[in-house]
Amino acid sequence: MKSTKAFGVLLIALMGVCLSTAQIANELARGGKVSWRFLSGNYEITGAINISGSISAGDPIAFSFQDLNNDGVVLDVLLDLRELIPDINLDYQIPLIATVISDSGSSAIIRWTAQIEPNQCIEVTVGGTTVQAHITRIEGSLQGLVTRTACQPDPLGLLPHNVTLRIVPNGGDEHNYLRARGYLFCIQQDNFLANARIYNMDWIGYGGGVPKSLGNVNGDCIVDDADLLQVLFAFGSSDPATDVNGDGIVDDADLLIVLFNFGTGG
Repeated sequence: MKSTKAFGVLLIALMGVCLSTAQIANELARGGKVSWRFLSGNYEITGAINISGSISAGDPIAFSFQDLNNDGVVLDVLLDLRELIPDINLDYQIPLIATVISDSGSSAIIRWTAQIEPNQCIEVTVGGTTVQAHITRIEGSLQGLVTRTACQPDPLGLLPHNVTLRIVPNGGDEHNYLRARGYLFCIQQDNFLANARIYNMDWIGYGGGVPKSLGNVNGDCIVDDADLLQVLFAFGSSDPATDVNGDGIVDDADLLIVLFNFGTGG
């Protein structure tokens, strides 16, 4: 009998450990979005022309997480290359598919990759000059080390909720790059073929936290009794800060969201 009770206590303790070390990837996905900023990098074009140079920092942008390949991992993003690196001005979107390389519960490595063959004639900026190019292949990779930070407003100022995760480059040029292959002036002849790459990339991102849509109405990164009390005190009102589902009224629907997600975060 004593051994059975001891086993039960041990099981409860282990469950507590599991809850306290929630996976980083799940926490990132739960936030729904990530803010991201390209800080610096270099480019090189060889073939039809041979030029190289540096790329300046871009404005912060926000990505919404999706499951683009239906693998159950809601960390994929649809990347607008023009927003990502304005200096190149490549007007094309590519799907970056996420793979969780490792996740210890205190840090994680996540890799986003893409390989597509547009076979389209589009505008690109080369050395400050905009030209037409028939792009035959684009491939890219971003690999980030994700670690926890204190619950805080998004340092890049884009996400509507507080964040708990910071993402920095990991893996060097092997896993952080953008490559493209195509024909300048859309003339598909060998002497117009060029290969371009962006490397030595530095960037930063923020995410995680618990959005208001999951019941975290006070923005402290956990759904708890404080959120429950705020909804109860505002019940029947149209207070936008407490209207969890955004339907214009604080009612039982909002209360249920808080109850179903009670304990999330922390």
